[in-house]
Amino acid sequence: MRWSFWPVSITLHVGIGIAVFVVPLVAEVTPPPPAPLHTLLAATKTIPVPDIVLERAPRLRATPVLAPVVAPVGITAPKDTNPPAGEIVPGMPTTSDIDLSEIGSATGAAPVAPPPPAPPAQKPAPTVVRPGFQGIREPKRISGSAPEYPVFARTAKIQGTVILEAVIDEHGEVGRIKVLKPLPFLDQAAISAVQQWRYTPTLLNGVPVSVLMTITLNFTLQN
Repeated sequence: MRWSFWPVSITLHVGIGIAVFVVPLVAEVTPPPPAPLHTLLAATKTIPVPDIVLERAPRLRATPVLAPVVAPVGITAPKDTNPPAGEIVPGMPTTSDIDLSEIGSATGAAPVAPPPPAPPAQKPAPTVVRPGFQGIREPKRISGSAPEYPVFARTAKIQGTVILEAVIDEHGEVGRIKVLKPLPFLDQAAISAVQQWRYTPTLLNGVPVSVLMTITLNFTLQN
């Protein structure tokens, strides 16, 4: 190829390249038409109301027409029927004519009950003292016999001493009994005998008191 055709060839290729890129840009492109909008309308059918329904339907009540309210021309204040304070009306009872003692019974109100009486003072708990307390002596026995010797104990030749602790109350009577030293077949005989004993009342500052004392009983075959 000759050197004189190179400029022509280059110019031709450049023109073709420009035409390829520019022509589509310059050409007018018509956009596609939009799709038509179709509104779906469903046909409705009007159903007539039956005559029997119209007959049973409640009829509209006519609204009554209210008569217009006419206000009075003049309004007078009510008269005060109560007399002024301090004024005496003829025929009205005064304070001196009323029996105040009958007010409660006239109105039906129950009379006020008097207050209940105070509860009686409780007696102090009985005091049990031992002989020797503040110089107290043992009470003296004024009645009662010696215990009976059980036949079985006498046959078995059982003898000895039974010691009891008993409470002598304010009246000199024997109350609670406790066995301090028992003896077979003899302690029950000792208890039965002591329960029947009576003593002189014991006083503490002039007041009868209970005494806790020890009682010793000797059982011997010789006696």
